[in-house]
Amino acid sequence: MNPKPRRGKNSLMNIKDIFTRAGAGIIYILVILLGLLGGRFSFLAVFGTVLGFGLFEFYRMMEKDTSHAISKIFNILLGVLIFFSVFLYLEDLCTYTLPASILIYLLILIASAIFLRRHDILHGIIYSVFGQIYITMPLSLLMLISYSYQPDLTGNGYDWIPVLALFVFLWVNDTAAYFIGSLTGKHKLIEHISPKKSVEGFVAGILFTLLGSLIFARLYPGFSVAFWMGFAVVVSLFGTLGDLFESLIKRTCNVKDAGQLIPGHGGILDRIDSLLVAVPAVYLYLILFLSF
Repeated sequence: MNPKPRRGKNSLMNIKDIFTRAGAGIIYILVILLGLLGGRFSFLAVFGTVLGFGLFEFYRMMEKDTSHAISKIFNILLGVLIFFSVFLYLEDLCTYTLPASILIYLLILIASAIFLRRHDILHGIIYSVFGQIYITMPLSLLMLISYSYQPDLTGNGYDWIPVLALFVFLWVNDTAAYFIGSLTGKHKLIEHISPKKSVEGFVAGILFTLLGSLIFARLYPGFSVAFWMGFAVVVSLFGTLGDLFESLIKRTCNVKDAGQLIPGHGGILDRIDSLLVAVPAVYLYLILFLSF
């Protein structure tokens, strides 16, 4: 006779996993809010740390099966230096640090290609530069967004409102897409990249994010309803694209999660994947919308 399954124990484990995931998610959100609402120095500290962990997880995935000639520690340090240089540039404290740090980074990569006698050195340079484009550049643009629009709202040239809206819209989009897709999803969005994503969840994410934009239009009427709705659509579309792209990277590297830093959620890169593609799109949207 087969023993009966221990449903009670499994249920307790599932509940524990749910509480662990919820607790870790709340802590993550609080840290992000601290970085946004605490001012420009808090932003620099929190997102500089996020950048460091994100780069570490990315380069570790890239080195999973191949040891590259260019150290991931070097890439992480230079990425953080470039991010910090953007802050110095925006604060008008040291305007030459940004171009100098980028130039130094490129010169070291070029020197590596010339002097290191490895047949895969070009692959190392490509993976090094792509990590900076994929992670460092969007987070630097995120800082640029916080300095570029409506500086009179919070003073000191730093404005957290558009960045807060970006994060809230991403969270609403992801949450609605996950729950609605889990309950009603029957049509796969792009199955070969992310089998769990559905068309129903994708549409629900856009609709709920649009509802969220109406709330922002009431709270911050300095921008029109049309502006906030367009903002929401851009975040939903490009945030989903960012999520899919990171899924493609993980599938290519044959890993389930980019890291294990956040219990129940994976790594930092798993949490900011939507952000990384949404930020350049939002920055372009702000330039185009506010120029008319």
